[in-house]
Amino acid sequence: MFNREFNIKNFVVIFISLSFLSIFLFYSSTITTNVYNEIFAEETFNKGVAVGSISIGDTTRVEAIALVKERVTKWQNENPVFFMYNDQKVQLPPETWLFQPEESIQCVSGTANKLYVELNENSIESSISHLKVTGLEDLLDKEMLFAHLKKLGSELQTNHLEIDISEFLTTFGQAKEVVSEGTLKLPGEHVLLDEWIKGLNGYELKPGRTFSLIQAIEEVSLTAQDSIDLNVLASAIYSAVQKTNFMIVERHTSRELPEYTSLGYEAFVKPADMDFAFQNPNATSYKLEFLIDENKNLIASIVGVPLPYTYTVKVDKQVFKPKTIIHFNDQLASILSSVVVNGGSEGYLATIYRQSFGSGGEAVDTIKLAEDFYPPKHRIEERGYPVEEEEAPETTTPENGTLPYPYPGYPYLPYPYDPNNPVVPGIPGNADPSPTTPQEPPPQNETNQKDAGQKNATDRVPPNDDGKKKAGETK
Repeated sequence: MFNREFNIKNFVVIFISLSFLSIFLFYSSTITTNVYNEIFAEETFNKGVAVGSISIGDTTRVEAIALVKERVTKWQNENPVFFMYNDQKVQLPPETWLFQPEESIQCVSGTANKLYVELNENSIESSISHLKVTGLEDLLDKEMLFAHLKKLGSELQTNHLEIDISEFLTTFGQAKEVVSEGTLKLPGEHVLLDEWIKGLNGYELKPGRTFSLIQAIEEVSLTAQDSIDLNVLASAIYSAVQKTNFMIVERHTSRELPEYTSLGYEAFVKPADMDFAFQNPNATSYKLEFLIDENKNLIASIVGVPLPYTYTVKVDKQVFKPKTIIHFNDQLASILSSVVVNGGSEGYLATIYRQSFGSGGEAVDTIKLAEDFYPPKHRIEERGYPVEEEEAPETTTPENGTLPYPYPGYPYLPYPYDPNNPVVPGIPGNADPSPTTPQEPPPQNETNQKDAGQKNATDRVPPNDDGKKKAGETK
């Protein structure tokens, strides 16, 4: 058998040729792939690249656009935004924000990029109108509000989504005026009151802050003393606050309606126990001003920019009549004798309402501020103790009709021949009982007297057994 010898030279040549061929194929395929990707493949974003709060790293442009659309749609559906003004609240529709994903991805440059969004102004104005605040558009800084809404959408914020419209109201160029005032008739001397109104005149009611009467007096280096002057001051301020949109935080009333104020307008203050406080919900400050006029009236005024509404106060009154309480006094003669100790007074239940009206005079809203109750003061009367009456003895009539002894009118009657007197039976044991019916005596004339002198007492006709006289019979 023929054996071929191993040729080292040929082996080396073949090995080198195969090696170069393998290297050529490997690099040619790699280079070709890279060239293809450079020419035909889509570009991806580097890690850390974001549009707004959306990360688009390691995604292509198409994938990034789809991702942005998905995220903004989720934000619109899961994070509602509200407009708020005083106690009103209105939700903005999701289509208020018009996002632009394509433009946002197209303008990506660097790591932090802006998410472009526009606003549907018609949707915003419609939401503001649902607040039903007349004249609000005239005070609204729309440019500042739109900028805030754009920032909210471009950052896809999930917090602070309740927007207080009062923060975007402008008072530039508006003159300040007296928006409300309350008037009280001053009772007698008012030394403490003079000091307090001088210290509090021009006191600023800051936006969103709560005013406390006791704290405000202390802030001006004075002392709130328990006195009628403090209650007069509180009632005057309360009368002015009622006709604004300020919110009452704390208020008290006394047991009896004072003479210096009307039903529904009292504010009772007692240092360390009872205060009078309210809050300014508006975006602007207001001031307290005081004046005592020539008629001794205290006028408390609230001065500032016009309020969105005109406010009035309505008081519904219910009257409770006093009752009479009787006390017995042994110093008085009898129950018919009476002395009025306290004349009493009526009680009242007052329900206070605040009514809001627009610039055209149309009624907007009515809210109940409070219910004030003053109990009636009952009438107190003193009387003597009642005297027990003596009971008359009971008399009974026997079956035979004869009254028992003694009988009424016994022993004598005033005038036995008086036809108005009752019939009196004879006295028991008397042989000649008096007739059951008294007879009138005959008239005393001359004829009767003559006949009476001629007749003897024995000439009388005795009664027969049957009670009849026999004519002509003599004894």
